[in-house]
Amino acid sequence: MKQTLLRVGNRKLKVEILESPNELSKGLMFRSGNVILKLDKEKRFGASIHTFFCKPLLVAWLDKNMKVVDVKKTKPFFFYLPKNPAKYVFETTNTKLNIKIGDKLKIYK
Repeated sequence: MKQTLLRVGNRKLKVEILESPNELSKGLMFRSGNVILKLDKEKRFGASIHTFFCKPLLVAWLDKNMKVVDVKKTKPFFFYLPKNPAKYVFETTNTKLNIKIGDKLKIYK
């Protein structure tokens, strides 16, 4: 897990990038904050999430160019499948962020 900044509109947020299978399976379960799940390739079914043991989340699915291909405000104990394939999944407990399909996010390295 590494920490970096993510630009969402005109805001910069601290995020953790999760890549290992163990990290990807947990996401924001049992905690708060901002994470990016980095998948091995763009996929739809492999980019699905569950919100078991999670607070309400704002989730944005991003393609390989960091363009938002789907976005949902989630409820606890549900399963979500993006409408389109995604390479990254941005999860945040800040459900008031204004993210729309077509927006482009940026990771600062």
